[in-house]
Amino acid sequence: AVTIRLFSPLAGHLEKSLGVKVRLETASNFAAFQRNIETRRYDLVHFNQYQYIKAHEKQRYDVLVQNEEFGEKTIKGAIYVRKDSGITRISQLKGKTILFGGGKDAMMSYLVPTYLLRRAGLRQGDYKEAFAVSPPNAVLSTHLGQADAGGAGEVVRRLPLVMEKIDTEELALLAVSEPLPHLPWAVKQEIPEIMKRRIKEALLALKESADGRKILKRARLSGFNAANDETYDAHRKIIRFLED
Repeated sequence: AVTIRLFSPLAGHLEKSLGVKVRLETASNFAAFQRNIETRRYDLVHFNQYQYIKAHEKQRYDVLVQNEEFGEKTIKGAIYVRKDSGITRISQLKGKTILFGGGKDAMMSYLVPTYLLRRAGLRQGDYKEAFAVSPPNAVLSTHLGQADAGGAGEVVRRLPLVMEKIDTEELALLAVSEPLPHLPWAVKQEIPEIMKRRIKEALLALKESADGRKILKRARLSGFNAANDETYDAHRKIIRFLED
């Protein structure tokens, strides 16, 4: 799997730094991942922001670090349209199809774009929701005219995977959120504090060495930054707004 290939060097780094066996696992689908979170199978988890907030509340996971991508520790949610679509205002999406990247738990590709729609006055039922398997697919499909608009992180248009396939200059950002803290990595609360500190230090140190930067590059990251639970309060406000 792609995820195993991307993160195997990182798992090896942790194993060497911590002096314990580290097994890298992926789930075959979201339902399997969620079952494993509910049974607390994982000691260290790479969550999206929404998943982390819920797992912190229900399964007692605590964040240690957050992603840094393209040198940025924040990420913005966005709504994409083709520049030649004639759509220049969110209100014009009424009756249109919006393709979101991932499922309804996708923080930057569904929840934040939906928040932008709600703040602009569009309600559930004012537009048709559709879902792509991933944020890049939502952007690619919007470019191909398979949807009137797409929901994904602003950073998606800068990914090599996307830039190699389409001319991103043909896309416009109809709406963009405020910068929000990036994806978290969290551990079970009962892991000893000394081990939490060692995991955190091992991840933070990666961008300080040439070998570490190679590991980060393989994982498509530029680094890790320290984070705590309060880091994700801005996301909590968005979630509460949508749940009210």
